[in-house]
Amino acid sequence: MPSSRPPVHIQVDRRELGSGVPEQLKEIGGVTLEVASLPLADYILSPRLAVERKSANDLEASIIDRRLFAQVAELAQRYERVVYLIEGPTLYGGRLHPNAIRGALSYLLVLAGVSVLRSEGPEDSAQLLATMARHEQHGLGYEVPLHQKRRSPSPQRQVRYLVEDLPGIGPQTADALLRHFGTLERLFGASEEELCQVPGIGPKRARAIRELLTLPYETK
Repeated sequence: MPSSRPPVHIQVDRRELGSGVPEQLKEIGGVTLEVASLPLADYILSPRLAVERKSANDLEASIIDRRLFAQVAELAQRYERVVYLIEGPTLYGGRLHPNAIRGALSYLLVLAGVSVLRSEGPEDSAQLLATMARHEQHGLGYEVPLHQKRRSPSPQRQVRYLVEDLPGIGPQTADALLRHFGTLERLFGASEEELCQVPGIGPKRARAIRELLTLPYETK
């Protein structure tokens, strides 16, 4: 019976062809792959969402030679959403102390503002990639009522949530924006040049914020 779900398109870097993940993706119905030489990331799920897949050994090696930190900075500048997919049954047991691994994962999540996911192996990675691509490209398939989203009795938290929902903004950058502008009114009225004065906000991110804030609302 043919699948009723709409197809999804995933770009994959050529260097991933020996990982076993693209082969697993080909077995998932409704997924089309485009193999390319990607300058950044291993998988592109949309113009705004990139995924970097690392085995536990890759993660350890990138921490030791510090490639991880330069790489995530480049990815965050290019893509609005970045996901690190760490593959393998365990992260520990290599050359690094477990605390070094935990520190790197915390850096990715808390300080760099990217998402971190774990997978058991190539098949699990492929299923996660296909699901993320489907959500990114087609949504849930039904609409979630806005009033069921995050609630907080604290006005300060509501302010933070509003800022964190801006394109490419994580908790650290949201805090920097609010400290710089002081109020939502000043922040939302800031020009691209004024936004670029805040650490962590480059021209591309400032442009994306302004485009969202000036986007006309259209009813279906």
